[in-house]
Amino acid sequence: MNPRLAADIFDGEYIIANLDTGLYYSIQGLAVSMVNALPFDDEKEVIMDLATAFPEHTAIIENELNIIFSELQNESIIKLNAMPADAKSKLLLPEKYVISHFNRYADMQDLLMLDPIHDVDEEGWTVQNDQK
Repeated sequence: MNPRLAADIFDGEYIIANLDTGLYYSIQGLAVSMVNALPFDDEKEVIMDLATAFPEHTAIIENELNIIFSELQNESIIKLNAMPADAKSKLLLPEKYVISHFNRYADMQDLLMLDPIHDVDEEGWTVQNDQK
């Protein structure tokens, strides 16, 4: 994942905030298992493993996870070249299949960009001079 992201799972939903853009994302359903398995070197293998775990929905799962994986790349949430070649995914499968959703939100963009936490690094809070 991009190091400028903050992410966590809340009630089975993966929430990702981009600290550079102020955008945030919601990932739901089986796609949570895919994102939770990052990093991996072969998304096709991971998608196939998830799809075959629910054989009655294999084609639907393959399609929706491929679309979501592409969206994750388009939004710079994941980068293929940043994934180690020897990464072995650890899939945690849910008990039942739930349709995957990927949503992008900009409604809190201004608030997320105003948050002073963005100015904190390993050395602590940034000191700003108020010289006028």
